[in-house]
Amino acid sequence: MKKIYLFTSIMMLLIGFTSNAQVVISQVYGGGGNTGAQYLNDFVELFNRGTVAADISGWSVQYASATGPSTSPFLWAVNSIPAATTIAPGKYFLIKLSGGTTSGIALPTPDLDVTTSPLALSGTTGKVALVNSATALSGATLTTGTYIDLVGFGPTVTAFEGTAAVAVLSNTTAAIRINGGCTDNNSNSTDFTVGAPTPKNSATAANICSTSPSVTITSPVNATIYNPLTTSVTVNVSVSNFTVANGTGTGHIHYTVDGGATIMKYDTTPIVLTGLSVGSHTVVVSLVDNAHAPLSPSVSTTSQFTIAALTNVSAITILRAGTLNAYYTLNGTVVVSHVRSPAGTVSVSTTRNQKFIQDSTGGILIDDSAGKITTIFAAGDSMNNVSGQLTDFNGMLQFVPLQNQTVVSSGNTLTPQNITIAALNANVNTYESKLISFSNITITGTIASGSTTVTPLTAGQVFTTSTNYNVFDGTTNGVLRTGFAEANYIGTVVPTVAFSATALGYDNVTTATPPVLTPQFIIRNNADITVLSIENNEIVGLKVYPNPVSNGILHIESNINTERTISLFDVLGKEVIKTTTSNTTINISNLNSGIYIVKITEGGKTATRKLVVK
Repeated sequence: MKKIYLFTSIMMLLIGFTSNAQVVISQVYGGGGNTGAQYLNDFVELFNRGTVAADISGWSVQYASATGPSTSPFLWAVNSIPAATTIAPGKYFLIKLSGGTTSGIALPTPDLDVTTSPLALSGTTGKVALVNSATALSGATLTTGTYIDLVGFGPTVTAFEGTAAVAVLSNTTAAIRINGGCTDNNSNSTDFTVGAPTPKNSATAANICSTSPSVTITSPVNATIYNPLTTSVTVNVSVSNFTVANGTGTGHIHYTVDGGATIMKYDTTPIVLTGLSVGSHTVVVSLVDNAHAPLSPSVSTTSQFTIAALTNVSAITILRAGTLNAYYTLNGTVVVSHVRSPAGTVSVSTTRNQKFIQDSTGGILIDDSAGKITTIFAAGDSMNNVSGQLTDFNGMLQFVPLQNQTVVSSGNTLTPQNITIAALNANVNTYESKLISFSNITITGTIASGSTTVTPLTAGQVFTTSTNYNVFDGTTNGVLRTGFAEANYIGTVVPTVAFSATALGYDNVTTATPPVLTPQFIIRNNADITVLSIENNEIVGLKVYPNPVSNGILHIESNINTERTISLFDVLGKEVIKTTTSNTTINISNLNSGIYIVKITEGGKTATRKLVVK
């Protein structure tokens, strides 16, 4: 019996290696260099699952978007493999592709570093083919035989092997062929799992593929946590060197759920579990022979997953103090303070259906990239009993909703909390995603990412998106971030005089070690900006001249011309001059050229002006 079994196994292996590819795509990663990415570059990893060296000279890896190519003549993008390229049996071949600069570490030394027009893979969904020529494939779908291997990933992809594609990827996950690349049943959904990228090159130890039967649960990945609304889970099973059938193959499958009765399965189609409850669940899958006896040695695999519970919280401050990635229901009513809506060239992929909500205790951002909330909301509308997952993005707490919400009431009023820049800087988490206001601030310039240097504004400079602007309130510097690309003030001239502003508290934490926290605020729209007139500045008849100053003498006059306190601050907020005088002139000849803020207090009233010194 053992001899017959061994002979059958060898025959199955030979048949497998002739019907399936000897060289396969063993890993695909498209998040290279993106925000939160594991690696700086996209990559494709090849693997020789055969027993002899494989010559791949003149072959190519090719890429198309999920539903593309979209531009006539509808050809795939091609990166060729040079002549005299071979892969030894059980060895890997790493191809370095397009990269970014946002985050990630360098790949291991690539076996092929594509420097001319490297493929730029999607981080989420697309398709990659291994072709035994450098001739571009064509069309959104492919015919078997036109490629050596094909990997489609993501829910909308139009070309893949088998009945389904690999699940959607991310900046932190890759499509990884199981058993180190050895399994190839021409089925993307069961041959691959989704996990943290682990690029391997020709220096990696050889992985000689076993001829023994094996079984793997490719999804759900062990320790997967599903949201609390989940009642059904699909279990994908992959089998190698074993033919599953009802009496005509090597044997079949036995599986149990949560230690229950053994269920017999005579194919490798997905196992669909229904009626699941909150809590932990365990699936055990085993291979048995045609007499229902376990193989010797036994061949079995286990996957444990959890359906999370919902925790009720009564206020946003309690939600904000919750556990990251846990699920909550925010009981009670909250009011929408801002809705990000696509405008002009700004699409929903940028605005992510985001909504800011707050109650009497605080605010939080609803990040709804999946579009779970389909009801149209406007600022002032309320919703209640919102359920979702608490997550974090670059230090910003987010609540990712699980289901749609309805408008409970409209026209609700939120009064911004008036604070100072110093208060925001010291307690940004208190004000994050909450409506706040500043009474008298001035924009002094821009600050490049990762820098503290303030670049003064130029004449007529306009607001640009994703820019940090240094603001000054007469005492402290802060950061105004133009984080909403769709805002109607983008492209308008930056005010050069003092203004009051309503905004949303915001912050950003870098991926540096140690992380750097930058307290910020974001103005929602033009209506949030009120340029202050002389009367707003309260000192009637105030004149500060000349501006710019070139002779070192500054004149300050008002209608009452009484004793006044005058302070000058540089763009970093450092007080460089302070004097109390009833004179209408002060000497500033010791100041360097640059931009300064003048703060004047007279008769119990205060005003600020921006001053240029030449």
